[in-house]
Amino acid sequence: MTNSHPIRLDHFIAAANAAYYGRKNPFADFITAPEISQMFGELIAIWVIMVIRSMPNGTKITLAEAGPGQGTLMADMLRVIRQASPDIYQNCSVIFVETSERLRQKQKEALADHTDLSISWYNTIEAIPSQPMILIANEFLDALPIRQFVKISSNEWAEHYVDQEQLVQKPVEHLPDAPIFQRPIKKGDIVEVCEVGQEIIKNLANRIYKDGGAALFIDYGYASAVWGDTLQAIAGGEKVSPFVSPGEADLTAHIDFLALKEIVMATGAQAYGIQTQGEFLKQLGLMVRAKILSARATEIEQKQISQAVHRLIDPSEMGDLFKVMAITSSDLPIPPAFELKREENNEC
Repeated sequence: MTNSHPIRLDHFIAAANAAYYGRKNPFADFITAPEISQMFGELIAIWVIMVIRSMPNGTKITLAEAGPGQGTLMADMLRVIRQASPDIYQNCSVIFVETSERLRQKQKEALADHTDLSISWYNTIEAIPSQPMILIANEFLDALPIRQFVKISSNEWAEHYVDQEQLVQKPVEHLPDAPIFQRPIKKGDIVEVCEVGQEIIKNLANRIYKDGGAALFIDYGYASAVWGDTLQAIAGGEKVSPFVSPGEADLTAHIDFLALKEIVMATGAQAYGIQTQGEFLKQLGLMVRAKILSARATEIEQKQISQAVHRLIDPSEMGDLFKVMAITSSDLPIPPAFELKREENNEC
């Protein structure tokens, strides 16, 4: 991918990631929580079961996943749901939101044991047929393109463009509609806006408000009114320049969860969180599950389980960096692992 003139940052990211996911194996460059341990998917399955149990009996459910990677998370979830709640399993239809044909094939292979279920693929969340839905999205939002704005003066802004493998600034007259611009911003501050992500969350929240159901988003990001340049690129497990050799690295940015929560609440749907991944998994019973697995494991397997727990919940690893937010229809109770008082959740 080459460009002979400045290209707006979000357009650059979109093109670079489309090239990357279209022809590279992203799991050679990074590892996600479902690939670290089966316990992650098992606990998410318990969350799904408990949410569905809080819905009217017999409700036919679309169990959807956005950004499903190799299908590991859904495979682990379905294994637990089939074993623990066969009635829910039989009432589910599975949908993957995935644009990569190569990854779709891997997802088909991962779910080869579930031919008794209806399994479909869509390019967007919006395309999913209308009915009550539980949607899981782990490390989905972070790959969506962002725009970056720099405050030059009290009423003057510039926007970042990519030109000749570096960022340049161009004046901008109109700022996008985003909650972050309502926060106190100082001269020289960099503000990131993910318009695509905000639109996805708004549409999804409106759908959940109308059709019923819930969504769970797990991603790295922040839950306070902070900003700055969070764009990064990973290739071969190492951080590299986002602007050199586009399409060869995975480009991501941290999620402004506070903005997304504000957008959800404006639709009439309910938003819960923002939890850290560590607290979320501990409340769902990670330590108990690890103890059960370790009881029948070899010494080597016990060490692997311990290492997986550390990576998933320790503040120095994924525990604090990754945040969790839930969206539910207004008729559902507070979902599992979000039972703290809502004012406490708002302060997380």
